[in-house]
Amino acid sequence: MQKYTIYFLVMLEMSLMSNLVSANSDLPLTYPLTEVAISILHQTGHGISGGYQVTLNGDGRSFYSRKSEAQQQLTVDNKALLELINNFYQIHFFELADTYSVKKQVILQDNGTLATVARKILDTASHKLCIKIADYQKCVTVIDNQPATAAQLVKKIEAMFPIDKFEVRP
Repeated sequence: MQKYTIYFLVMLEMSLMSNLVSANSDLPLTYPLTEVAISILHQTGHGISGGYQVTLNGDGRSFYSRKSEAQQQLTVDNKALLELINNFYQIHFFELADTYSVKKQVILQDNGTLATVARKILDTASHKLCIKIADYQKCVTVIDNQPATAAQLVKKIEAMFPIDKFEVRP
C-alpha cells in the first residue's frame, strides 16, 4: 500500500511539473544559483531627472547605479536571494503580462449602462522588474503600482538596502 502511495505522489509531482513546463517551456526547472540575476530599472517620467538600476546576481556581483554616478556594490546573501527567487514563483511572475501601461475601468453612463474604458498611461514613472534564469529572461514593467504583486516585490527588494539610494532626486 505504501509503495503505491509513494508512486502516486511521484506521478502527481511529475504531472504538476510538466504543467509548469508547458506553461513556460523556456523556463528551466534546474539551474545553478550563479546563473540567476534579478534587476529593477526605475525610469522617471519625461523631463524628470533621476532613475536607478539595482542588479542582484547569484554569483555575488550585485550593484546599484544611478545615471552619471559610479556603481555601488551591494551585498546579498544566498538565503535572501533564494527567498526573492521563490517570491517570483509565488506571485506567478512568469505568467504576468509584460507591461501594464493600459489602465482599464468601468464607468456608469447616463443611460444606466456600463462602459469599459481603456487609457494608455503615458509619461509616468515605472519600474522594470526582471529575472534572468540561465538563458531565460522575463521582465514586467510596473506602472502605477500595477500589477500589485510585482509592485510589492519591487518594494521588498528596495527595502533590502538603504532607502536614500532609491529616492528620486529633483
